[in-house]
Amino acid sequence: MPAAESPLARQRPGPSGRRRLPTWVGDWLPVVPFVAFVGVLLAGSALWLVRSSFSGPDGGWTVQPWRDVFGIRLNRSAIITSVELSAVVATVCALVGTPLAWFVAALARRGRTAAQALLNVVSNFGGASLAIAMITTLGSVGFLRLLVQDWVGRDLPLDLFSFWGLVVTYTYFTLPLYVLLLLPAMGAVRPEWWEAVQVASGTRWDFWRRVGGPVLSPFVLAGWVLSFAWSIGQFSVPFALLGETPSTQLITIRLGNFLFSATGGSNRFNRAAALGVLLMVFAGVALTTYRMLAARMLKRLGAAA
Repeated sequence: MPAAESPLARQRPGPSGRRRLPTWVGDWLPVVPFVAFVGVLLAGSALWLVRSSFSGPDGGWTVQPWRDVFGIRLNRSAIITSVELSAVVATVCALVGTPLAWFVAALARRGRTAAQALLNVVSNFGGASLAIAMITTLGSVGFLRLLVQDWVGRDLPLDLFSFWGLVVTYTYFTLPLYVLLLLPAMGAVRPEWWEAVQVASGTRWDFWRRVGGPVLSPFVLAGWVLSFAWSIGQFSVPFALLGETPSTQLITIRLGNFLFSATGGSNRFNRAAALGVLLMVFAGVALTTYRMLAARMLKRLGAAA
């Protein structure tokens, strides 16, 4: 059996006397155009957005767009409401989605496949189509509201265009994503651990408090962070649902208002750029937090393997 070629041998001169390139150059060479294109598209757009957020109508450097974003009460209210809405949606997903993911993971193979297919379909139903579906279902003349009025004789205690109406709408497509994200983590909890707890005269509460909960906590927290990021960056759903002048203001709605009303000589586009940079900051913090939690998740999965 021939001996394995050493890394130094790969760089020895060939028959023609020329030094060969390292193997990693040949491995990465095909993806260089794609990496360059994505880098220019993403990094270039991000830098342009940051530059626009510090520009005035004349193109000069200024911090006035940021003063307008944080100095105007309506903009501050939109930022606070967006953070609160995303935090509530992420918390609902964690409280409801974690046991749901455990239930789906415990199904038989056929049932688990059907549940995953259904979750995939629901998670990809968003945008203006979801807003229209919610209005026809839970709106002022939605069929579910009219059905409750006919059967119970009372109005449905939910205003679709309020804060809690947005929570219901966001949870509809964020919860399936959370469950799909958490499903692989359920394999980290082994049935043998529950049997060991039973042998030690422990209860199910002891199992989840001392074994299952600590193992799944990084996965749950990572799902919470991503659900928060998914929710705070939604644009088409709240804009299609609430319109341009809603009673509940969000960062994305204010951003859309600034873009659609931007005219020459005003800094409304620069305010929109500042709000876009703010969303980038939220996404960057969420991604960094998720990467830190991912290291712990891989360690837990490696220990459970």
